[in-house]
Amino acid sequence: MARALIKNDFNSFVGFMYPKIVEYAGGREKLKQNMDSASEAMIKFGVEFKKIIIGDPGPIVSFQNQLQCVVPQTTTLQTLLGQVEAETSLVAISADKGKKWWFVDTNIYKADKLKKILPELSAALVIPPQKEPKITPKE
Repeated sequence: MARALIKNDFNSFVGFMYPKIVEYAGGREKLKQNMDSASEAMIKFGVEFKKIIIGDPGPIVSFQNQLQCVVPQTTTLQTLLGQVEAETSLVAISADKGKKWWFVDTNIYKADKLKKILPELSAALVIPPQKEPKITPKE
């Protein structure tokens, strides 16, 4: 998923997203169009993904015939003014006992809104509050 995002391969990227989030965003095609537009804006303003580091998953919770967990993610962007590093979380969800996992980015869908959109998320799932990004100015 991270490799697809860095390569701007939104077709592959959307395949990793939790289907209810894809539906909430207006469907696969609309979501890909929005991602293409966002990518064009990033290019226009000199912003590019440098790296995405996926951390170790938190405890797996079994809830409503799903496995769920929170996975830390660190994204580094290069901008015209310097580097931006953001620590966020992904919610990972599997409906087939862990054979396939889908993901929801809590940077886009904040925890409070996420639990309204996806009532099937376990209350035991702890989504950490988002941290302020670290900015390293260009020298």
